[in-house]
Amino acid sequence: MEWKLNPNAVNQLVRGTTVFSEGESIFGIALVIKGRVLIHNEGVNVVVNSGAFLGVSDLYTGKYQSTYTALDDLILYVFSVNHIEELEQMLSTNSDYHGFMVASNNRMIDDLNQINLGLHKHWLRLYEFITDNYKEYLEDGTRRGYRARTSERFNELYLAENELEIIEEKINYYIECKNIPKDVVKAFYSYGNEVTLYQVEDQSSIINQQIEILKELSKGFITMVDCLYDDTDNCLFQLVAGIAIDVVKAGGDTGEFISLLDKVIEEVNKADHFIDNMLGSKYKVDRNRMEEIYNMLLSGNQGSSSVSETYLKYSKEETEMILEELSNSFQKIMAFGEIIGDRAREMNKNLLDYINLADRGSSDNSARTIRKNLTADYYELYKAVFIKAYQLKKIPKIIDLFLRYGYSDERLLTNEQLFSLYFLTETEKTGPCNVYDIKEWLTLIYEGKKDPSKNEFDMEYPEYINSLKRQGKVTDETMKDWLNNPEKRLDYEIQNMFRYNNRTSNGQISTFVPILHKDLLFNDFKRLQLNSEKVNNALEQLLLIDYSIFTKEVIYSNEKKNITKEYVVKQAYPDIILMPTVGSNGIMWQEITGKRRDSSARFLFPAFTDGNLFAMMVKVIGRFRWEMCRTIEGAAWNDIKNRSLTSEYFDYLQFYRRNKELSEERKVKIKKQIQKGRNNSREIFLLDYEQWIHYEAKGAIKLNKPIREMLATYCPFARELRERMIKQPLFEEAMARYQRDKLKKIRELESRFKYLERENVVIPEELTDTLNYYKEC
Repeated sequence: MEWKLNPNAVNQLVRGTTVFSEGESIFGIALVIKGRVLIHNEGVNVVVNSGAFLGVSDLYTGKYQSTYTALDDLILYVFSVNHIEELEQMLSTNSDYHGFMVASNNRMIDDLNQINLGLHKHWLRLYEFITDNYKEYLEDGTRRGYRARTSERFNELYLAENELEIIEEKINYYIECKNIPKDVVKAFYSYGNEVTLYQVEDQSSIINQQIEILKELSKGFITMVDCLYDDTDNCLFQLVAGIAIDVVKAGGDTGEFISLLDKVIEEVNKADHFIDNMLGSKYKVDRNRMEEIYNMLLSGNQGSSSVSETYLKYSKEETEMILEELSNSFQKIMAFGEIIGDRAREMNKNLLDYINLADRGSSDNSARTIRKNLTADYYELYKAVFIKAYQLKKIPKIIDLFLRYGYSDERLLTNEQLFSLYFLTETEKTGPCNVYDIKEWLTLIYEGKKDPSKNEFDMEYPEYINSLKRQGKVTDETMKDWLNNPEKRLDYEIQNMFRYNNRTSNGQISTFVPILHKDLLFNDFKRLQLNSEKVNNALEQLLLIDYSIFTKEVIYSNEKKNITKEYVVKQAYPDIILMPTVGSNGIMWQEITGKRRDSSARFLFPAFTDGNLFAMMVKVIGRFRWEMCRTIEGAAWNDIKNRSLTSEYFDYLQFYRRNKELSEERKVKIKKQIQKGRNNSREIFLLDYEQWIHYEAKGAIKLNKPIREMLATYCPFARELRERMIKQPLFEEAMARYQRDKLKKIRELESRFKYLERENVVIPEELTDTLNYYKEC
């Protein structure tokens, strides 16, 4: 790193200048001649004065562990010391440096110890305050007949352990040394470098341990302070304020809850002061918002009922602005999509009919007709709005909510739901899978970057056009236009993939409508929302069990290297599309795209769900496993002569009654399983796959011997899991075939490598990666 300071010279710095920055590689140490320096990181705030050395303990880590900032106009002497070995040379230049350095470290150890003692003291007091007052909040609410909301975060609080106890004697020794007169210290340590270096190394080890532990403790302390007040609705302040609002609305006395809020605010102030002065960490508290809520409760002013319900989360100005923006939403959406005249009036009538339905889940003919009309209107309107929005760089918030989430009218949601939906944020795209909302997906279809999906009859888009041609609806001249016309591709995707799967992912087939309404929700949108992070986390969690889900063997050729045909493995992760509905079903829509086996599958999930995402993912992957095998095997998918997952499982279902490895009790269970799977071999297999992932992966015996061996062979556990499970005789026997098959592939590949090397062929990376994959998996 280039020098910011003049090495081996006196440097004058103005107040506020950063001397050294946390995380930077060591490029020097310094002696403070005049002025004060703040040493700070995410756990420590220490001020040192003239005579203090800066950066000495950092030499032993290679990076600055703190940031050093000038509190006054500063005079420093900077030493060009980058490594511990250079420290001895520096000490040899002036014997006074020995005593200054040791005394400086003594003071630093004492200062850090004071922070540690203070942090544990504040931690204990805050822990007791939160647990006692959370308990009081629950008891007061119950006693007065109100539903007091609970939060798991309070059950996860803990008392900090003194991790520095193991070196406490050393710490106390150096604190005592701090009181030795400076002249005595200078005289003693000036006798030789080795005495000083030994002492400095020991002191630096203690200082670095103190700093590291204080950083971790500081994070834990701030997490506990967040339980008092943060921007969530389950901190202590918000919980108490929430029940107080219920009391206000009921006309009751909020005195004891206001008193509790007073105590919370006072504790927030104490914690904020301690963090700011001693820890150097960042704790942000929105005092204006806290005071706004407090003053509303103190005055007993509910405002309008619509605002008071959401006042804890959003300011009055925000709620009024949003309600105004979302007023007459459906009219604004139709106007944007240029739906006018009689068609606009008809659409509006159909929506009003639905809004005015006494029972929106009714099965009578009139309710079914209303839902059917509204559904047809929605997809027609969606296409018109999408095309118009695509042409614009910036679109209104209402239109974005309509296209991404199916929002249509403010009268169908509570105000709390409206605000929750309005403030949804897009998360960063992370993980191995591309996750799209429906607007993003249809944009890719419209732009030709993705091919349209299969329809419900398993037909690709070109096959669908050919079927229209056979029916005389498309000619040779217009066929090319059908293939490349963006609007036709869009219409096909909306009417086939989108329309069919929106209903299916919702799960309420008979009462489904494609617009968001309050009857769908049991929680706010933020908690129900799926995003790239959540979906990929669920998938990665499953890959830790069933590691080879997306591993595909494909043919590799390379004419330049005289390789005509080799098999290599390739990872092909799926595209995941979020349907704009609240639902509970994941859908495995297609196992490949087009005809290429190494292409991406397409999975669909609802954009909002209160279901178990991991369980939904297991179902999707179980079906994917089956369909992928069927695609690879083609017409031989159920031919036992060609051993595969599907052929062996199909054979097992056909002849389980004759299987001598199965007891009569097991056979009865299989019969019930077949009935539960509605005689569909894929769905029957799925029931076994779920047991394999949810139970057998944890060592619980749920499957019979033939199925366990089958799944251990074709859906093997990840290596770490296998090594743990194989100690059990049942699993060792089940995994034997997989182990043999894997070793066989490794030997075959190694033989191919030797052959290619004899032919003077440079082994391509794809083949090397494949061999490594089989060895490491």
